[in-house]
Amino acid sequence: MKKIFVLITLTLGFFLQSKAQILNDATTRQLISQGLDKMYSYDFKESAEIFSKIKVRHPQHPVFHTLMAIQTELQYFPLKDFPGQQKTYLAYLNQSRALAEAMLDKNEEDIEANFFELATLGYLAAYDADNQEFMKAVGVAKKAYSHLKKGLALTEKQPEFLYSSGIYNYYRIEYPETHPVIKSVIWMFADGNKKLGLQQLDLATRKTIFVKTEAAFYAGYVYMKYEANPAKALQYNTILAEKYPDNLLFQMQRMDFLTALGKYDDADDIANKILKQKGVMFQCAGTIFKGLIAEKDKKDDKLAEAYLLKGVKMPYDERFTKDYHGLAYLALARIAKRAGQPSKVKEYAKKASKLAEYKATIAEAKALLN
Repeated sequence: MKKIFVLITLTLGFFLQSKAQILNDATTRQLISQGLDKMYSYDFKESAEIFSKIKVRHPQHPVFHTLMAIQTELQYFPLKDFPGQQKTYLAYLNQSRALAEAMLDKNEEDIEANFFELATLGYLAAYDADNQEFMKAVGVAKKAYSHLKKGLALTEKQPEFLYSSGIYNYYRIEYPETHPVIKSVIWMFADGNKKLGLQQLDLATRKTIFVKTEAAFYAGYVYMKYEANPAKALQYNTILAEKYPDNLLFQMQRMDFLTALGKYDDADDIANKILKQKGVMFQCAGTIFKGLIAEKDKKDDKLAEAYLLKGVKMPYDERFTKDYHGLAYLALARIAKRAGQPSKVKEYAKKASKLAEYKATIAEAKALLN
């Protein structure tokens, strides 16, 4: 359930529904758009300067603190590797929430205030989940739900809500299917619709202003992970890769999709770029995909095994590289099968099944076990 709330609260869609100052200030809307473009391009100095201009215009509004929290998480990703920046991140979120609650005290139906309360709670839930405090994350997510419901019925009036509604509609059905343990909790939340969710995500990539980027990223994520459709996933990623070629998360996602589609030369180019990064998450991803390419393209099981075993020794990130470990163990199981090592096939396939959420990975691992 944590992923439902992690994903739905990344949207900035509530900006356009409110009668508060953000909607009525065209200059601020333009600054937000410009700042987000700079941020996703990793031009953090420039984006911070733009966001500071927004703070000057709206000093008592939570928008600046929310935007700077988002930037801090992207700039120092993953945050768990930067303890000092974790404190900065939490400070931005807490200040954003305080200002949002002050707005709600004046008018509990203020849509902008509801958004910032929802966004802050969502980011706090994600932070707790990333730090393995899952029950704490669920408690925070429950607080966010009342604010989420206010946006679910507004997609026809305001296209910006297509993203958050699409994510919710899809994950509300999909996540309990792949994580039955949460069924005892999820029943209390409004029902969803996977088909509608996919349609809303697609529309969000074309009809929204503030949430185009997040919509395209998670549309690709959903089509790869749960729909087992890397070709469709790559279409959405291409939107991001062309606009933000220096964004490492978007490039890492592209490497995954290209490999699944057998476009190994292009995937290998990205893997080499990713391996130049210092962060362990990127080192893990680059190493594993070098192994997958060695296995599938070069047909070099010895080289592939060396890369893959090195990759799985690195810690994975719960949100971004856990499935890559699953892919690595699945490849190791295939290599073991070709080497006539049935005990290793079973060992690696079990590990792949335990780690993976990609439906294609799970299905292949089960086939090997059978």
